[in-house]
Amino acid sequence: MPTERAIEDYASVAEWAQGLRDQWGGDPLAEEPEKLASLAAFCEFVDMNPDEVLAFCFLRKKASGERFGSQKRREEIAARLREFRDQSGLDAAAARKRVNDVLSFLIHGGVLIHTGMV
Repeated sequence: MPTERAIEDYASVAEWAQGLRDQWGGDPLAEEPEKLASLAAFCEFVDMNPDEVLAFCFLRKKASGERFGSQKRREEIAARLREFRDQSGLDAAAARKRVNDVLSFLIHGGVLIHTGMV
């Protein structure tokens, strides 16, 4: 299993949770635990933990060390999300919900990706 600890113990997931609380109020991940389950399933699918998924989407400039989003890697994650959706065995609405949960995580993590890519 790619997550060595509980999914909610990863820094990127804590930041996502805080972003959702700031945006919506309450505790969206506690109120909708399927969001965490969707992310955990995707992490297992791609064999990365949540922090690694986000880190994969960014590169650093050699000269300055500045971090930037990689379009190629973002497209690769979008392709993996399509595979995740298509191989889920769920009906279309449930599969789309799982993908949207993961997209929420990615977007809050600074990955410029949208539903049209998936």
